[in-house]
Formats: sequence, C-alpha cells, structure tokens
Amino acid sequence: MASNYSHLLFIINEHSRKGKNTRKLITRHMKKHSLTFELHTTEYKRHAVELAYRFSQDQPQDTLIIAVGGDGTLNEVVKGLTLSKVKRAVSYIPTGSGNDFARSHDLSKSIEMSLERIINKNKPVELDILNCQTDTEELIAVNSIGFGIDGMVISKLDQTKNKQTIGKFSYLLSVLSAFFSQHPFSLDITSEKGSFSHPSVLLVVCANHKFFGGGIPIHPLADATDTFIDVVVAEKVNFLELLQILYMLITKETHLNHRKLHTYRLSSCRLSIDLPQYGQRDGELIDKNTKTVSVSTIKQLFWL
Repeated sequence: MASNYSHLLFIINEHSRKGKNTRKLITRHMKKHSLTFELHTTEYKRHAVELAYRFSQDQPQDTLIIAVGGDGTLNEVVKGLTLSKVKRAVSYIPTGSGNDFARSHDLSKSIEMSLERIINKNKPVELDILNCQTDTEELIAVNSIGFGIDGMVISKLDQTKNKQTIGKFSYLLSVLSAFFSQHPFSLDITSEKGSFSHPSVLLVVCANHKFFGGGIPIHPLADATDTFIDVVVAEKVNFLELLQILYMLITKETHLNHRKLHTYRLSSCRLSIDLPQYGQRDGELIDKNTKTVSVSTIKQLFWL
C-alpha cells in the first residue's frame, strides 16, 4: 500500500444505514497505521459528486479517495471522478442498506476489515461502469439502471422514508406492493444486435453486477469485467406469475427461464419508453420525465 498511496481521503455519508459512528471507527483504526488521512462528511444530496470532483483534480496521485456509505454514495463519488476526467482509482467501505456492489465483490461490512483490505491492497482492478444519457441528464451506474417497477419501489421507499431498511426481503415485499400501482409500458431496444420491441412491460434493467435491490440476483451472470450490459425485460404478468417468478428467483435463481422474462447481452443500447416511468440507478431515483436512455460501458479503476 505505501508504495501506491501515502494519504487516504474519506468521503463519508453519515446518513447511510450504519454511518453514524463511521468517523470515530475510521479515526480509531487509522491511528494504528502511519498513513495520513482526512475525513469529509457529505452535507446534502450530490455533495459527494462535488467533493470527489474537486479532490480528484486537486489531490496528488498518491491520495486515495474512498467512498464510505451505500451504493448511492459510491455512485456519487464515481460520478465525480468521471466528471474530473482524471484517471484514478476509487475505494469503498460499505455502510449502507443495500450494499449490492459490496455483495457482488464479497466486501466485508466491517469498517476495520475494510480498512485492512484497503491498506494491504497492492494494485487496482479495472471494472465496467454504465455510462447513461437520458433526455434530461447524463448519469452513471455502478450496479444497474432500470425503469418500471424497480423505480416505483424506490419512489415509494423515498416517500415513506423506509429506504434505510432496504434488504432483499423488504425489497421483494415492496415489489408486491408496487405491482398494483405499476402500469405496463411499451419498450423498444436498439442495439448492435438489432432492435427488439416489447409492447407491454413492467420492468427493464440494465445490469452491470449480479445484485440489485439489497441482494436480489437480478442477473446471476452479470459481470463487471466483460464490457457487456445484461438487459433484463419483464413483460406484464398477473399476480400468480409474479409470485412464481419471485419464488424461482429466491430459491434457485432460475427466474430468467420464465417465459415472461427476456435477456439481452449488449455492448451498448438505447431504451425508448412510450410513457415516462420511475427509474433508478444504484438505488437512487431518476427524473420521471425520462423516456429515452442510451447506455454504454466505460472503465473505472477500483481499489478493492
């Protein structure tokens, strides 16, 4: 570690599920090492984007920027780094509720173990992230970007302030609730492999990692090193079919074999939706006015 970085810079979301004592735990553990460090706490939404952007440009290359929070915090820090146009690695300590990135890479939720992992690491890994251009904004997604019922779930959780309790089973219960509010929409996918149309859809997800929604294996084969986007489309189903799909998902991860689910492995794609839908990227809500989104992969260094 010492040959790569001499200074650790933490961007901390103390409002994440387990973030309250984060500063104290990091400080206590870092005193055991000779590395210098500094702690910066986010104060409002997208503050981590601003901090990561500034630090990426201002800090020397022997400073390692570390996101501390949930998937949303990691998303914001990575977004700030991509905006800075400076090629540098980002590290991560998971203290959120969903922790899908951490789950996909078998990262410990212990702050002490995470710090030891970071300090003892000797080289970064290069992973894909999703570069997304919608009607209204440019986004990135580390884990996934989706529209339809998953966006509806995030919207409901935001409204009820229950997002801090998100986990696989609470998310699935929210899916059952959102099912009755979600109206089907038509979807057109344009890609290098051709065009695909689905007239009645409840969900479309572009997956970069296996998990979303706090541990749901939406695409068991999604791989953040293969430069491909794994697109999952769920046609309109009745309630019994939904229960069947969820059972297949939970028990054996065989849900993608269901006749109402379709998958595409694409280098890039453009999604066109006839009716604006709630959307999410890495568990954060997307502007409901979104009707089109272009998705491709770019590379980002991670210190994992």
